[in-house]
Amino acid sequence: MSAPRRWLVLSVRDRSGTAHVSELLPEALRRLGGRGAAEDEEGGFVAYLPDLEEVESFVEEARREMESFTGTSSLDLSWRWQEHEEWEETWRRGFQPRRVTERLVVSPSWVDPKPGPGELVITLDPGVAFGTGEHPTTRGSLRLLDRVVEPGTRWADVGAGSGILAIALARLGASHVLAVEPDPLACTAAAENLSTNGVEAVVELLHAQATPDLLDRVGPFDGIASNIECGVILSLLGAYRRALAPEGELVVSGILHHEVEGFLQEARRLGLHLTDEDREEEWWSGHLRIQD
Repeated sequence: MSAPRRWLVLSVRDRSGTAHVSELLPEALRRLGGRGAAEDEEGGFVAYLPDLEEVESFVEEARREMESFTGTSSLDLSWRWQEHEEWEETWRRGFQPRRVTERLVVSPSWVDPKPGPGELVITLDPGVAFGTGEHPTTRGSLRLLDRVVEPGTRWADVGAGSGILAIALARLGASHVLAVEPDPLACTAAAENLSTNGVEAVVELLHAQATPDLLDRVGPFDGIASNIECGVILSLLGAYRRALAPEGELVVSGILHHEVEGFLQEARRLGLHLTDEDREEEWWSGHLRIQD
């Protein structure tokens, strides 16, 4: 699927300046379908959405959803149009190599990160998909995966986005990775990123909505990684459990601190027990294993 000719640029700022609210704004934009959410020069956040017909009604609905998610009524929203090529150039200026762990480095293709001994480089152009190493949930997932992935294991990346976790799994030694992503634009970006990193022989990209039926068919896996919102993870948790091999492991992210206890309660009920966790800002990532 080709990229839109132009993008709706949606900007949001919290008038109250509350740190908790500001930390939630990038995720609020992402839940609306925003891509490339980033902080602007005035302390607000901006994201890009595909061309829309009813912009005014969408923005008003977006305001209601964001206020409900952040728990405040002090949000200022504005919007404008931007051509696709200009958006890509904006991303290029702001996206630089990032070291996520001792050995995992995420770098755009136009920069030579000059990796040292033992370093594993993930070459990733932002395109239009979520997952560039610039969000705490992505970094938390990568930090946990770096500690647990064993060479020769079979993994699934559910909600693959840009493909960053699937590429990391391949770099860390997984023998096969199934990357499942429903967004056609994200799939296009992921396919390009897989090719750039030379991991097409290891990573199988599946354009599909992850459902319990699908997961029942494609398992079992030694591990599943899933960096999506908590509600979706909870709806799939039973299917994740069934799709894991004995003693399989699950790495999840996209969970806010106040959602952790409810998530862990349901995970324990299914025989998935927490063995490691990562916290950054308002976000929690967890590593769980099957323990019946």
